[in-house]
Amino acid sequence: MIAGLRGALARWDEPAATAWVDVAGVIYEVVVPAFAWEWVAAHDEGAEIRFHTYYHVSERNPQPLLVGFPRVADRDFFRIFIEVPDVGPVKAVRALTHPVSEIARWVEAEDVHALQRLPGIGPRLAQTIVARLRGRLVEAALAPGEPSPSDRERAGGADGLRRDAVDALIALQYGRREAERLVDQVLRASPGLSDLEALLRSALEQQASRGGGAGSG
Repeated sequence: MIAGLRGALARWDEPAATAWVDVAGVIYEVVVPAFAWEWVAAHDEGAEIRFHTYYHVSERNPQPLLVGFPRVADRDFFRIFIEVPDVGPVKAVRALTHPVSEIARWVEAEDVHALQRLPGIGPRLAQTIVARLRGRLVEAALAPGEPSPSDRERAGGADGLRRDAVDALIALQYGRREAERLVDQVLRASPGLSDLEALLRSALEQQASRGGGAGSG
């Protein structure tokens, strides 16, 4: 199995969603889900790039498929996602047009309408995805996505961190008032906190210690 590739970006073909990676003179063709296109495009041709990869080949599809992701967490999500009946690797690649953390939040919130925004995911399959994966994607839902260059430019410091944390809790079915209260309490206790995942974990631990849960506010 090919678990990862690190080499020079020899070519990026966005219409074909493929990147060519030159690893010591051997060029690998890597299929890239749409959510990661901007991340790949931020690399100049010839620059070093590293993919965490999923390798797939089967009797029905003998042509190897090598799918590349920016982070290990993205690849791990993909492995879980393709366990759902009728979601194979090819369909999953086409479907991942949003960051995996966002898709995971939709699953955990049972938002089948949001899942239907993904290419190839109809109402019945969206319901199956929720039924099969809800409860298994909390870690992915809390993880911040890979920031794009434009995301970094738009980042609003502490205000942006607070907004992102509140939005993440709302996606997990907390009311806005409750989400804002939890986030503000954590930020008051730890004013130097700058990591979104750490902030969310603290907020959820704080709520759990009080015996609360989502849906209030």
